[in-house]
Amino acid sequence: MTPIKSCKVKILNKSYEIKCPEGEEGNLLLAAEKLNEQMQINKSKFKMLDNFHNLLLAALDIGHELILCKTEQEQQRLKVTQFITSLENKINKTVGGEADNMPQTD
Repeated sequence: MTPIKSCKVKILNKSYEIKCPEGEEGNLLLAAEKLNEQMQINKSKFKMLDNFHNLLLAALDIGHELILCKTEQEQQRLKVTQFITSLENKINKTVGGEADNMPQTD
């Protein structure tokens, strides 16, 4: 079992003590910083927004950003895979081999 560490984060000028797995403190601090940043942006944009709705909007904004990043990453992975396949085919044609006869290294 992974040891649990306690970490202090600050969101909207309020401190919170959060427990996380040992070694993940840096990621927790970065996540809290990102959340705090988004909540500060929301607070300045929407003056009448209460803390609950600010938190909800920040979570949705960050979730949307994550989905966009994952989609872009998957598209890049697909392009790299297609490029590698194309290179393998060119190499096989150049050396006179057949792509179908080559063992796959997936």
